[in-house]
Amino acid sequence: MTAPRRRFGLPPLTIHVESMDIEELVNESLHRQRDMAEILDLYDFGCDETISRIGWHMSQRTGSDFRIGRRILQLMSKDSYLMPPPEFRLSRQTEPTEEDMFRAPIVTPYRVELWQSGSTPAEWRVHGSVYHRDWEPRIWSRLLFLNRQWGMALTDDGWVRLGRRI
Repeated sequence: MTAPRRRFGLPPLTIHVESMDIEELVNESLHRQRDMAEILDLYDFGCDETISRIGWHMSQRTGSDFRIGRRILQLMSKDSYLMPPPEFRLSRQTEPTEEDMFRAPIVTPYRVELWQSGSTPAEWRVHGSVYHRDWEPRIWSRLLFLNRQWGMALTDDGWVRLGRRI
């Protein structure tokens, strides 16, 4: 809550992101980040690619800006499941070796989430139930690379095979 609102006894400004449609979310994000049009070089606001760029830009922030960006991306996705963009990569290793494929536990059901807490920037996380004798029964780990072709993910804990999606 800002100091002037507190001083006059006004309630804090809140927005309910889940009840807003894409047009309202884009307007709110442009209102919050006034220089976004120049930074991202935006011209055509009716284009899906432009709206996705706004969503990715907003999801890199924290707090309400992150929630606005994540909601834009959810509404833009076909099945309302968020997945990292194809160019997402935090690791040089992009393909599992045969040994990695053999030793990797299967995570089913799994979920890939864009997660943010407090002042830390957003990151992709994998979580689900693990079926392997050497691993803990649940995983909640940062995603480094998602190999869609092999159905595997490289996490902070190592390679995991992805089963059924939540």
